Amino acid sequence: MDDGSRQVSAIDAATGQAGVPDHHDLRRLLAYWSNCCNGRPFPQRRDIDAVDLVFMLSRVALTEVHDDDPRDPPTAQPRSSSGGRYYRFRIVGGWWRDVVGREMTGSWADELPEPRMTDITLDFYEKMIALRRPLFANRNAWIEERRLNYQIMILPLSEDGARISMIMTGIGPHSV
Repeated sequence: MDDGSRQVSAIDAATGQAGVPDHHDLRRLLAYWSNCCNGRPFPQRRDIDAVDLVFMLSRVALTEVHDDDPRDPPTAQPRSSSGGRYYRFRIVGGWWRDVVGREMTGSWADELPEPRMTDITLDFYEKMIALRRPLFANRNAWIEERRLNYQIMILPLSEDGARISMIMTGIGPHSV
């Protein structure tokens, strides 16, 4: 595994400029993602090995990207993103469960407990898909009466090298 020393850039959501996250684990995750590309624009899901992510496994999530809502039976109020896509949390680390207060693996972005969380999540995903580059942001939020100060980074994965079919998310918590 890469030690994170190789300089790879992502897009800072606040400025739109190329840069690297402040959090050391996110820089390491970005370098790992870059190495998994193997000369392609994006890694495939099978290129990502959980063993390589042990340094932050509880703070990693994988989200499927769907062009149509595949739920059967369909949900009463399906909500696509502005790009018409639907997002399903395929694997969600334990850090998220502890913050949100429920297991998120297998749920959909439009099922998040707060509509504001859904809006932020969908907008962030859509921005990364439009840029076709890793994207990071600093967040300072209140969730369940708890202040969270963290950096978040999302990275595209693709099975065919063109369509972004999955998103890998990493969290780098900061002290409050």
